[in-house]
Amino acid sequence: MKKKHTILVVEDEDVLIELLRGALDHEGFTVMTVQDGADAIKMYASNVANIDVVLTDMGLPSRGGWEVLAEVRKINPAAKVICASGFLENSIREEMIAAGAVEFIQKPYVYAELVSLIRSLLPE
Repeated sequence: MKKKHTILVVEDEDVLIELLRGALDHEGFTVMTVQDGADAIKMYASNVANIDVVLTDMGLPSRGGWEVLAEVRKINPAAKVICASGFLENSIREEMIAAGAVEFIQKPYVYAELVSLIRSLLPE
């Protein structure tokens, strides 16, 4: 049986959480959600073997996307982390990639692009 891939969605906006959960679930992914950076780090640490991709907003309560990226990469240097923000400047994108993000995606999300990006990071 084919393994269902698990996506950890880190997003503080309830509407986006539900939209992402529904869309990714529809695509066959298992979806875990948290609403702040501190919870994201705890969730990742306790589920590192099960989480295939982390999708994190950059503007989060308690600990932001930068910290989520740094801590997740400390736990697992090979972690696949996609950072998302409504403000996409090339310099910020380049900094995030240099810090270990696999991609930086503009919000609002374009559903097909997001799913395609996630699938491109996963083994067949």
